[in-house]
Amino acid sequence: MNSKSFEKAKKLREYLQREGVLTLRVCAYDALSAVLIERAGFEVVGTTGYGISASLIGQPDIGLVGFAEMLERVRTIVNATELPVDADIDTGYGNALNVFWAVKNFARIGVAGIRLEDQVWPKRCGHMEGKNIVPLEEMINKIKAAIDAKNEENPEMVIGARTDARTVAGFEEVVRRAKAYAEAGADYVYVETPQSLYEIETLVREVSRPISFNIIPGGKTPIFELEKLAELGVKYLSVPMICLYPATKAIMEALNALKNKDLEKISHMGVNWSEFNEIVGIKKWNKLETKYSK
Repeated sequence: MNSKSFEKAKKLREYLQREGVLTLRVCAYDALSAVLIERAGFEVVGTTGYGISASLIGQPDIGLVGFAEMLERVRTIVNATELPVDADIDTGYGNALNVFWAVKNFARIGVAGIRLEDQVWPKRCGHMEGKNIVPLEEMINKIKAAIDAKNEENPEMVIGARTDARTVAGFEEVVRRAKAYAEAGADYVYVETPQSLYEIETLVREVSRPISFNIIPGGKTPIFELEKLAELGVKYLSVPMICLYPATKAIMEALNALKNKDLEKISHMGVNWSEFNEIVGIKKWNKLETKYSK
């Protein structure tokens, strides 16, 4: 086991235990967005299956990206940042055996944590319609497989368990599953699309592990104040579209300006040549080039 991977996982685990602190899981969809998240001063890089599907194959998050493709994209994200990376591994790409193999391989590329969900494969974005969830017992076995796999590779690695039951089977089933996933050993429980502060407060009170969910502009979850979530005891909030949506809008606007032959406008729309080279670390590589050319 790589000592750096161990320390990053330990750090992520410590973040989830802080009293009164809401840790933001700021999501990258590629290596560059991970670099920018670190430069902005955040503590954790999450990966977004939604964003990876869109940026890698230009298609919606409906289970079209498989295990090997996701593993390779996450590897590039891990390599681009010194921050702990908490990876979205969808449903684990099959049964409990597939989960075991997936978690071992994600651990070997250095992720600090993984998040596993209880949808039926092929899954879809949690804010989309048409989802289905696996039986409770099947998901518990997947959580146990994930724990066994991480214990072989990196005992500090964080295991998150997600339930999509809210829009499929109702809030009572969410509470039942969240409790069961915590009891099965998940380090945090991620609840897709909670609908009110009352639901969030109930989950924090009833579930023995930290509660997490996400906020998506235009999604099914209301936009709550971060201070209020911290006050209620939420420990971990995923922000999956913070890089993808603004980048998409900026690209569309730049392309529209080019279509209109407005090169002057384009020159003021983004970072410049030297700024971008600094972001991607050209100075480090120039120093190495000088060192190895002597």
